[in-house]
Formats: sequence, structure tokens, C-alpha cells
Amino acid sequence: MPIDTGNTQVSLSSEDQWRWGDVKETDITPSWVGGDGIFTEGVDANDDPVLRRVFTKESRPYASPFNVIAAMMKAAGEISVAPEVVTVADETIVMRRMPEHWRNAKLDELRDPYILWAVLEQHRRVHEIMVDKVLSMSHRSILDDVSSMRDRCVASSVPLPHGIDHILKDLEPFIARVDGLREPCVPCHGDGAASNVLIDTQTEQDAPNAPLLTGWTVSGVMDPLEEAGSVLSEVGQFCGNQSSLVTGLGLDAECLRPAQAFSIINDVYWSLIGLWRSATSENAAVDFAKYGLWRLVKARNQLCTPIGPGKWLKEL
Repeated sequence: MPIDTGNTQVSLSSEDQWRWGDVKETDITPSWVGGDGIFTEGVDANDDPVLRRVFTKESRPYASPFNVIAAMMKAAGEISVAPEVVTVADETIVMRRMPEHWRNAKLDELRDPYILWAVLEQHRRVHEIMVDKVLSMSHRSILDDVSSMRDRCVASSVPLPHGIDHILKDLEPFIARVDGLREPCVPCHGDGAASNVLIDTQTEQDAPNAPLLTGWTVSGVMDPLEEAGSVLSEVGQFCGNQSSLVTGLGLDAECLRPAQAFSIINDVYWSLIGLWRSATSENAAVDFAKYGLWRLVKARNQLCTPIGPGKWLKEL
């Protein structure tokens, strides 16, 4: 399903008759709600509810290129994986706002097998989107991202816990062999956080509405094992069989160990982002550092848990 990102570049001058309310609150802990933009609810000229997302300069060092995010969101909206995109222009995306009984999921709600497997299926469907301009423009690598963000922290004199380099040291056997363990790159949402899932709290049991994916900050073309790692980081701790999460994303069960290693790397990456944002953010009221340190704790725990990749890493 080729998508021309040029079709989304619509002037926002038609907003003259739109009405906007207050900016939605940012809530970084325990997830990352609102951390990558300014969100404002409103209605369009026909009184249909819309949600405006303005990307801020603070997210640019780790977010995918804006035109890639817009193309991914538009393509996903057209196959009911994400809310419909209305207009895109000037670092701003306006999408259809879901009814009030739709909201961001909470982590414990992903314990529900229906919700969890439906979320995995939506992620898998994104892999099948053929977005021409995305495929040619944006290939993400979380290893490159970690290196870049660590360098940015050092350049900005951000104090880094020693645990970050210790964890990366433990991952060196994997990093040295990663090219032989990768899967072919595909379009991915890229972030398995529960807050990036919209659920319908009034869905009918006999005909439930599938959850939708939101966020899309790190979306683009990547190794799907990296996305699997993000999913494992979020829900792997309460899923009895972690390989089922990997197969739910359309990957082979044998991919579990590399996905677990990417899960730890994903936690390190978001730890660095949280610590960097804490030191550089203009909004001192948001506790980015607490989020960054929490992700670092998660990374350590994944190395130590008996079902984690610790033994496998030593045997590589």
C-alpha cells in the first residue's frame, strides 16, 4: 500500500474556524505520556473532535524525521492501526480524537490476553505497510541511537550512572555478533510502551474494538527484533512464555535471545534520553531523571533474571 507523504502536507490555514482547548498534561512517570510534543484537544469546523500534536525541538535528537513519523501515522490510520491523520504541516500533526471512552492503556491492563495479543497483532500489521518514502529514507538502529545519545549526554555534561557502561560492557558479546543475528528491516512502530496503546473501555465483549497504536516518535524502518525488545521490556516480566511475545510479532521463537538483548539496550537508550532531558529540558516540573533511572533499573534486572539473556550472553 504505497503512501505518498506529500498527500499529508496540508496547510493548516483551514484551522481558522477550529477551536482549541487546554494543552494536555505531560506525565513522564511511570511512562512517557506527552514527553515528545505538545498535545491540544479541539474541534474542527464541523465540530468533529481532533487532537493536535506539535513536535518540540527537545525531541529532535532521538525522534525519527518528522516526515517519516507523519507518513507512518497516516499509513497506519488508513488501516485502522492508529487514529486517522487529518492534516500535517510545520512539525504539527492533527488527528481524529477518539471518543472519551478511549484512553491510553495502563501497564497492568496488558495482562489481559485479548488486549496484549491484539496489541501485538497491530504491531505486526505495521510491518506489512509499504511506505515508499519511509522505506527509502529512515533506517533506525538502536545501537547507533545509544551511541549517539551517550555522546550527546557527555557533550552536555550530563552525569551518567556507572551502571550504563557496565551494562553495555555485559552486552559486548552480542553487539560484536549482532550483524549475524539480525532480521530484515521492515516498517515498525518501534515502541512497546503501554502508554502508546489506546483502548476502548466500553468495547462490546462479543465484538471488541481492536486497540490502536499512538506515539510513533521512534517509528520507521528497523530490525523488528529491536521493536520486539521494546515490547519485552514493557510486558515480558509478566508474560509466562516470552517467546510467545516474539512469535506474536511475526518472528520465530528462536529470535527470543536477541530480542531480549535488544530489550536491555532499549532500556539503556530511554534511560539516556530521560537523563539528557532532565539536564536540558526547559520544563523543570517534569521529572525526566526519575524515568531515566527507572529504565536503568529495568535494564539491570533483565540481565539478572533467570529467564533473561545473561547466560546466553556469556556463552556467545
